Amino acid sequence: MGKARVLILGHSFIRRLHDVIVHSRDHQYTKKFSITTPDFICKWHGVGGRTIAKVLKYDLSVIKEFGSDIVILQLGTNDLVDSSPLTVGSSLGHLATLLHDEYKVDLICVCQTLRRSSSNVSFNKNVGLLNKYLKTVLEPVPYAFFWSHRGFWQTKSSFFCVVMAFT
Repeated sequence: MGKARVLILGHSFIRRLHDVIVHSRDHQYTKKFSITTPDFICKWHGVGGRTIAKVLKYDLSVIKEFGSDIVILQLGTNDLVDSSPLTVGSSLGHLATLLHDEYKVDLICVCQTLRRSSSNVSFNKNVGLLNKYLKTVLEPVPYAFFWSHRGFWQTKSSFFCVVMAFT
């Protein structure tokens, strides 16, 4: 079997994280988030303002053309501005199912939606509700899992240890 093809897809957080990794003079970031391993080929696709609807409209071709085996999704924050946590969570669940059933993606990681420090309390409360919903709904799905960013900068284990456990 060849190298797994991993697409990291999402909003501006993904674009900014990739920029930090690529352009940082601090090699701790480059080393910690290096996705270049003997087991994976990685592609980053982060676009500011990305919502689930925009992914469906503009980004499915990226998934197909890259031939993604694994898709890591960082979405939901921009959707919560206009939609309820239940609606956003359901949409992310449907997107995961679509990626698996129609695009033959073997594994989908739905990352925790991020709070906004400058937002009002109700927005961040909705972020918490969405994350609880996603964790619960994705738990029994064999091809998808929820990833919490807790300890993101000081993590002791690699994200890909979790991915390898699913493959």
